[in-house]
Amino acid sequence: MSYKVRNSIFFICFTLLLVSCTGEKEADIPETLSVELVTHDVTTFQGTDGYIILNVTGGIPPYAYNWSNGEKTKDIENLPAGKYSVTVTDGVDSTATASAMIKQPIPENAIVDIEGNVYTTVKIGDQVWMQQNLRVSVAPDSTEITSYIYGDNPQNEEIYGRLYTWYDAMNGSTAESAQGICPTGWHIPSDGEWKILEMYLGMTQQEADRSNTWRGIGVGTKLGTGGESGYDALYCGRRHSGGTYSLINDYEYIWTSTESGSYAWRRCLESGVSTVGRYDSFPKTYAFSIRCVKD
Repeated sequence: MSYKVRNSIFFICFTLLLVSCTGEKEADIPETLSVELVTHDVTTFQGTDGYIILNVTGGIPPYAYNWSNGEKTKDIENLPAGKYSVTVTDGVDSTATASAMIKQPIPENAIVDIEGNVYTTVKIGDQVWMQQNLRVSVAPDSTEITSYIYGDNPQNEEIYGRLYTWYDAMNGSTAESAQGICPTGWHIPSDGEWKILEMYLGMTQQEADRSNTWRGIGVGTKLGTGGESGYDALYCGRRHSGGTYSLINDYEYIWTSTESGSYAWRRCLESGVSTVGRYDSFPKTYAFSIRCVKD
C-alpha cells in the first residue's frame, strides 16, 4: 500500500473517531446568542403605553431575561418613556445584552437634555424653571459623570431624577450660575436666584437672607407637590457621603451654584411643611437634586 493511501485512510479514521468522541459535527455547534429590541413609543407625554418586543436568536434554550426595570419576562409593556436594557442568559450561561430608548411626544415649552430626557417648564415671576429634577448621566459634552439613583433602584430615576454631588453638578466650575450639567441655555441657580424665587412667592428680604434655618411660612407649600407655583417638589431624599440613602418622599435637598466657604448653599423642602430651609452645613460630597433655571 502506498504512503499516500495509508495517510488518507488514517485521516478518514481520525475524523470519524473525532466525530464519535465529541458527539457533534461542526454544523451542530449552536449559533452565537444575540438579542434585538423592537420598541413602541409612548403615545402621549408622560404616558405609560410604551412596550418592547425582544427577539432572541442563537444560544441554547431555555432563556432567562433580566430587564433594567426589574422585569423577568421576554417582552415588557406599560412603559413610560426612558432607557431600558436587558441581559439574556441561555441554558449554558452565555449572555447577550441590548438597550433601547422609549420616546414620547414633546409638549410645547419643554426641553430635552443631551440624553433625550424631557422636562416640562414653568414660569414663576420672571424666571423659568424645570418642573422635574435633572436626571442626565453625562455632561453637556457627553462626558460621563458620577450620579446616583435613590437606593440604586433604576425605577426611581424617572420619578425622582438623579442625585449629584456639588462638584459633579457644577461640572468642574465654581462660578455662580454656571451651566454645570444643565442643558445648553440653562444653568444651576445661584443662592441669589433662589431668593428671587422665594421673595416672589411671599418671603420678605429679611426672611430670605436668614441662614441655617427654615423661613417663609407658606412658601414651602407653594413649592411643594401640587403647589400653586407649579414648581412641584418631588421629595427625592439624599445620598450621604458614605453611600447611604435616606428621606425619600419626606425631604428634597437642592444644590445651588453658590459656595459658602468650603460648603455650598442648598435649599430644603419637607413634605407637609410650609417653610423652606436655607443651609450651608453639609459637605459638597453629599448628593442632592438639581433643578435648572433658564438663562
